[in-house]
Amino acid sequence: MNKKSTKHELQSAAYKARSRQAENEINKRFVMDRLDQSLPLITDDWQRVEQLLNLITEFAPTEMVLELSGAIAGFADDQARRGYLLGQDDIVKELKQRVA
Repeated sequence: MNKKSTKHELQSAAYKARSRQAENEINKRFVMDRLDQSLPLITDDWQRVEQLLNLITEFAPTEMVLELSGAIAGFADDQARRGYLLGQDDIVKELKQRVA
């Protein structure tokens, strides 16, 4: 019986770990969807970035430009996600203070 309870505990722990991981993925997707809906894609700043990327492609290999733009986009996404989460944290703290 000891083996069954150990096996059950291991299965339960594995299930909880998978559940947490799935929940983290859902939260991450929610944040990314929310940012995609809220951030405008066509702005003066973005048009300037596009112009610069087009200019650079005349001199640098396309592969390098794509790698650079991918790295910049990844960095920007990460910063936006962090900003969103910090904003949510600030809202929670403010609501707690108002309730108290």
